[in-house]
Amino acid sequence: MVEVLRPPRSSTNRAGAAAPVTPAVLLHWRTMFATAMFEAGLPIGFFDTAAWRSVFLLVSGGTFDGPGSRGYISSVLLPVVARSSDDAVRRHLAAAQARAASIDGATFNHKGVINVVIYTPRPLLIGTARLGTEPSSAVNLRAALTGVLAGPMMAAALPQAQVAGGAVTAMQRFCGRGPQMLVTDSPSNMVRMRTEAVRAGAAVFSLGCAAHAGNLVARDAAKMPPFSSALRHAVSAAVFVTRCARAGALHIQSASNMTFNGRRVRSLKPYSRTRWVGQAVTVSAAQENMAALRLTLFSNGCAEHPFDVPASVTAAVEAASAAAIDQSVPFLRVLAAVVALLEGDGAPLSSYAGLFSTLRSSLDTHFLELPAATRQALQDSISKRFGAFSDPMAALAFYLDGFWTPARGRVAGLRWGEDGRTLPALRDAAVETLAGGDAGLLGALRSELSEVLAFLGQPEQEEACRVVHPLTWWRLSGECFPLWHPIAIRLFCLPPSAAGGERAFKALGHVFSPRRNRTASEHVDTLTRIMFNAASLRRRNPVTSFSRSSTEKKLLLFWEEHDAGAMAPGAAGGGGGGGGGAVDDEGGEADGDEEGGEYEEDDAPGSDLEPDEVDAFVNELLA
Repeated sequence: MVEVLRPPRSSTNRAGAAAPVTPAVLLHWRTMFATAMFEAGLPIGFFDTAAWRSVFLLVSGGTFDGPGSRGYISSVLLPVVARSSDDAVRRHLAAAQARAASIDGATFNHKGVINVVIYTPRPLLIGTARLGTEPSSAVNLRAALTGVLAGPMMAAALPQAQVAGGAVTAMQRFCGRGPQMLVTDSPSNMVRMRTEAVRAGAAVFSLGCAAHAGNLVARDAAKMPPFSSALRHAVSAAVFVTRCARAGALHIQSASNMTFNGRRVRSLKPYSRTRWVGQAVTVSAAQENMAALRLTLFSNGCAEHPFDVPASVTAAVEAASAAAIDQSVPFLRVLAAVVALLEGDGAPLSSYAGLFSTLRSSLDTHFLELPAATRQALQDSISKRFGAFSDPMAALAFYLDGFWTPARGRVAGLRWGEDGRTLPALRDAAVETLAGGDAGLLGALRSELSEVLAFLGQPEQEEACRVVHPLTWWRLSGECFPLWHPIAIRLFCLPPSAAGGERAFKALGHVFSPRRNRTASEHVDTLTRIMFNAASLRRRNPVTSFSRSSTEKKLLLFWEEHDAGAMAPGAAGGGGGGGGGAVDDEGGEADGDEEGGEYEEDDAPGSDLEPDEVDAFVNELLA
């Protein structure tokens, strides 16, 4: 970028000085640098220093001294860059075939902030509402959502978003241009808000975040044996090593030359309740470090001046504790990988039902290292969370995705939620919703759906669906089904989770931080929108770059007779030897290219603890 500031040879006079540049060129240069500054999340006054001004003057031959002062950038350049950024978002929204909306709230500076994100499936921040000191009730959340969706961003991008007057079926609205789906986390106020929003016509249907549902399954698991004891032992060891200086130094020395499954032992990971499925990260790290932990305690016992070791830490390296950790790791790793997949921008809606149903079914004959009662309790938890969070449209997407064809018949009898409906019953309910009481349309949809399912069951179509995103398959091969083609195209643009909204708050936390806490609220909202949307639009298309993960393939292989042993202990995380490492293969957390979410946080240890303080700290952490 600095190259544009260098004056060409022809622009210098005989004395070697650069010729003056026009005001238009200066404004262009200032806008370019301001854009780069805002998109990178730099402070408004980053370049407003004597050092930077001297650099710009030197490079430009004395014609340009930087973007300008803080006041100039805030009052002149920020609105210009914001308009350009918002125009790019509007063009993208106008070209998208479907849109899902999510709303997420947080407290910044003791005041409520609401972000509204639209998924195409690429997440884009279209507006921020501030509740101030008002409670985040369902009424206030719905008002914030309605205000943003009715604002200039969506109005300019979707001038024909709503059809006024007359009877409009759900299918017509679903194939229209307004938001087809509303996805949020599922505290009670959000559930009421999205239910009322759908009833008022703001979206055709709504569902709870699939990643949040998976995280709650992990929380349920943490109350069951052996997960509860494994987590407590792992946390005790991690806190002792990361928060007690002498123990940490000795452990680093003990682990420095050790390997686990052919790789160097990684550091112990403290447990955090804000990291989704954080149990998998902490317990897996404890399993890797078990030998190093034992060596640490042995070396300490042989030292001339040993430090005190809490009884809980000593118990964490005993055979019974190691066995509980080994039993817990396989399932936690697969569950963490499932949640990581559902958080991805390119995750199709069909993965919601596909991953939950295959994971639930795999507990019948796999993960046999777990007690039978625990496996049954995990199945009940998966059923409860899916039933409470999902929507019949997610089951419909499952049947329209050929990748899951081998699992269809085997999971058809599973009952979900309190009402005990099966996936076929949920699918049929979604079809009836789309028909909207039109008996003729309902019959036509059912008839053509039978043809779709038969076509997807052909071996060559199953193979094609294993390679590409279901949206790509329907674009290439679905035109022969005129009723379901427009529905499937829109359905597979919708995400199963609201992870994009969490990443928007990550950007907000970068713009408004303890060191940058005097920026005006309206500037914070604008800077956050520019930074988040620029990063999202720069990424590769999540649909064209999509590929099925190893975890999905492992879960699907469970259903194939010629691979009946594919998920035996050790193949997909089973057994006590560390398993398939799904956390490592799939990331276990938000993809680094996705800017994380609330699931990744700084693992830097806090202040040092004395050994006798470890147990109290662990009890507070796990309370």
